[in-house]
Amino acid sequence: SQQYPGQAVVITGQPTVFATQGALARPVNDYLGYSIFTMLCCCLPIGIAALIHSIFTRDAIRNGDQTTAEKSSRMARNLNHTALGIGLAVFIASIIFIVVTLATA
Repeated sequence: SQQYPGQAVVITGQPTVFATQGALARPVNDYLGYSIFTMLCCCLPIGIAALIHSIFTRDAIRNGDQTTAEKSSRMARNLNHTALGIGLAVFIASIIFIVVTLATA
């Protein structure tokens, strides 16, 4: 077929799809953003551990190791929840301490 100026080009056909080792596996969340948040705002030591497990999860996903990715993801999530709980507990305790201190003064 001949193309004329101003004519749109339409390409027909199916896109090429490459199957990878983990293509049919469930997607695994790495919780990287959550780890960075808990590290900076809640509990630094546990947040660092969560960040390390998040990075391990990303590496395992990149290597196609579904089992290791799921284990690291679970550990990162649990560490993040723990760090968030500790951070909230410290925050609430400090508010209670300030209120009680000001009330007695």
